[in-house]
Parts: sequence; structure tokens; C-alpha cells
Amino acid sequence: MKLSWKLFFITTPVFIIFLTLFGTWIIQENFQSSLKQEVERCMVENQMFQNSYELTKNALSEDQLEQASVRKIVESFYRRKGEAYGNARVLGAGWEVLYQDNSLHIEHHIMDALDSEHNVGYEIVQKEDQFYVIVMCKSTFGDYIETTKNITEIFDDRTDQYSRYQLGVLTVASLAGFSILFVLFFVMRNMKKLSRATRQFARGKYDVRVMIRAHDEIGTLAEDFNWMANAMNMQMQQLQNEVQRQEEFTAAFAHELKTPLTSIIGYADTMRQMELSPEERDMCADYIYRQGKRLQSLSYKLLEMTLAGKQDVDSKEISVPEFLQEIQKIVCVSLEEKQLTLYVSAQEGMIFGDRELLASVFINLIDNARKASEPGKSIWVTGMALPGGYSIVVEDEGHGLLPEELSRIAEPFYMVDKSRARKEGGAGLGLALCRKIIELHQGSWQFESEPGKGLRITVLFGLPEVTGRKHKRMRRIKRRELARKGRHAGKIGVIE
Repeated sequence: MKLSWKLFFITTPVFIIFLTLFGTWIIQENFQSSLKQEVERCMVENQMFQNSYELTKNALSEDQLEQASVRKIVESFYRRKGEAYGNARVLGAGWEVLYQDNSLHIEHHIMDALDSEHNVGYEIVQKEDQFYVIVMCKSTFGDYIETTKNITEIFDDRTDQYSRYQLGVLTVASLAGFSILFVLFFVMRNMKKLSRATRQFARGKYDVRVMIRAHDEIGTLAEDFNWMANAMNMQMQQLQNEVQRQEEFTAAFAHELKTPLTSIIGYADTMRQMELSPEERDMCADYIYRQGKRLQSLSYKLLEMTLAGKQDVDSKEISVPEFLQEIQKIVCVSLEEKQLTLYVSAQEGMIFGDRELLASVFINLIDNARKASEPGKSIWVTGMALPGGYSIVVEDEGHGLLPEELSRIAEPFYMVDKSRARKEGGAGLGLALCRKIIELHQGSWQFESEPGKGLRITVLFGLPEVTGRKHKRMRRIKRRELARKGRHAGKIGVIE
């Protein structure tokens, strides 16, 4: 059974029951109020009858009382007041009937309940289909005065009210039931939209969204569904991009292996099957050696990338000026071979991380700048203390990159100029490894470049959340750049 019908069959009977109970209570309260008023009126009439009876009887002498009967006494004050005969009876002490002005006689038990403290009582009695209020009191003469009044009209009125109310309840319940059903179908329409969208989303239509502009729980549910769809769509896009990158990585890796292996196999087969001169044999062996070294470098890079993502960082304080001086000493030989000048400047400051891993990052960055630069050009490495950390910038005067190339240079095996990269011994894994190491240190980097104007890489390091006294000693010093365009005389300049 659908939810809308379940709600209908639950809410409608509850509504009818509540309406019936409430109406019954109202009708019963009105009936009790009317009955109470009628009983009080009968009590007053009985009291008035008793007073008139006693006054008339007190006005007679003993001789007159002996000659006059109870009927004459009652009829005399009826005539005096000009009232018609009522439904009254006067009973003696022995319950004998002394006076009765009608033939109506209804059995009751009021007389048994009367005593010296309670000399008046009443009882509601039903005879056949009629209802009566019988009031009885004991006079000072020892007589019992009984008055009777027909109150069937009150009970009939209650029965009529019940009948009319039942018809009204059925009418109102029918209208309310149709209204509830209409509202439920209207609300469930939005639920059907959500259901259809969910099924479509499950079939792979990740761009489906729900257009519900309701400010209720269903509207909130629709917003949550759209938020979930957007999040999952982004995740699916990321997974697709990741799969695509993995496929490109596999294809590039296979290609990188294919070329040197083909050359190694070819030259080795030549040496095995042909008679070669010593010069030709040395040439083949040299080519096999260089291609083997290239495969060795490639395997080492892949191993470093794998280990970089799994190892823990042993963070220690590193003085940036001293650290960059060490880097300069490592790369100076390769730069001099290509006649490149390295300018290093660094403000006093500390970064936190693994010294060996970070050294491999900046050696890679400087080496890439070397490969992209022509002889006679310069490379700048600048360190600056920031309020929340430290930045190190590596900038060259190389060929520069296009915007679409900037977004991919950190992908494994991606090389802007593959022929130049292979000639320089690169495999396209250096920046991918750098990215992993920087991520391990909770750092970030930025690339800026224009074709023909070189590449600028900014590496940002943040400070730990809890700092000690040593960190507080770090002071901000005014930036002093080495003559980047004016050519500083020295190759290393440390700003103190």
C-alpha cells in the first residue's frame, strides 16, 4: 500500500473519532446542564407547593381541619392563585394517598431515602418511552408532598442533537477526508519526483537534479539530495580523472620502457650476431650503458614516489639560509657545466620537515630550471619569512610554459618537450615526486609562467599550530632582494 493511502487511512479515522468524542462531550454537557436546570425548577415548584399547602393548612382551625379534607385544602390554594391543577400527590405518614390530581402513578424510592436531615429528594424515572422528574418532600405535618414533571423533551432534544451531529460528522469527515487525500497526493507528488530522480541517478545519470521549491521537510530533503548529487558527481568526476590519469600513467610508463628496451635489445643483438670493430663495440656498449642508467633512474624515481606517499615525516627545525646554501653546493657543478648562474637570497627563518626529502624537492626544481634554461642565463632562489610561515621561490629565464601546460606539469611522465627532457636524462617524474613530498609537509606550491619569460615556482610552508619560544624568536625582516636584474656580484646572498 502506498504511503499516501496509509496516511489517509490513519488520519481520517483518528479525525472522525476525535470529532465524535468532542461532539458527544459537548452534547452531553448541554444535556446535563438542561437536566440540572429542569430538576432545580421542579424542586422550586415542589417547595412552593409545600409552602402553600402548609400555609393554607396552618390558617385553618382544628375544627376546620377535621371538616376539611386534603383535596379541599389543595384545591383552595389552587383557586386562590388561579393556577391549573398539576401533577401532584399528597401521601400520609403511612404512605396512603391523601390527594392526587391525575391518574399518573410512577414507582420510585425517594421516600426510603428521606430522614430528619434530608427531608427532600428527587429521582428521574423512565416509564415506557417517557421520562419524569419526581420530587418529594416531607412537610411539617408529617405528610409527603410529591410533584411530577415530564422531561421527555430534554431527552428527545438530546437524541435529535446526536442524530444531527452524526450527520454533520459524516459530512465534515467526508470533506476532510477528500481534503487530506488531495493534500497527501500533492505532497507525495514531490516525493515521486525525488524517487524518479533517485532511480535515474542510480542508472548513471549523475547530472539529474530535483526542482522542488518547498519550504518544508520535503524541500529540505530535495536540497540534501541535490547537495549529495553534486558531491557524488564531483567525486565521480574525480574518479574518472584519476582513472584517466592512471591510464595515461600506464601508457607513458610503457612508452618510457619501450624505447630504451628496444635500443638495448637491438644493440645487444648486434653485438651478439655481428663482428664489430672495437670502436663500434664500445659505441654499442656505451649506448646500452646509458639506456640502462636511464631505466635505473626511472625505477629509482618510481620507488621514491611510492615510498614518499607511505613514509612518516620526521619534522625538525631547518634554518632556511643554511639549507639553501647546502642546496647551492650540491647543484653548483651541474649549473657550471651549462654556464648558468644561481642567485640565492633568504631571510632568516625556519621551516619544519624532513631535511633530506625537502632537499630532493629543491634539487629537482633547480635541475628542471637548468634543463629549461639556455647557457648564460640565471636562476634565482629567494626565501621570505611570512606572518604564518615561509615561502621559497625558484625562478628561471627558460622557455616558459603555456597555461594548459602549467596545469599538467606535476603529472607523472608528463614532459613539455620530450626530446629535450630525454636528452637531459629526465623521465617526467621529478615534479610528481616533489608534489608528494610537499603534500607530506602540509605545504603548497604555485606556478607562474609566460612563454619565453621563464617559470616561477613558489613553495609555501606553514608553521605548526603550537609554537614554542624558539618559534617566537623568529622575526620579520624587511625584504632585500639580490639585484635580480642588476646582477649581484656574489652567487649567494643571505639576508640577515
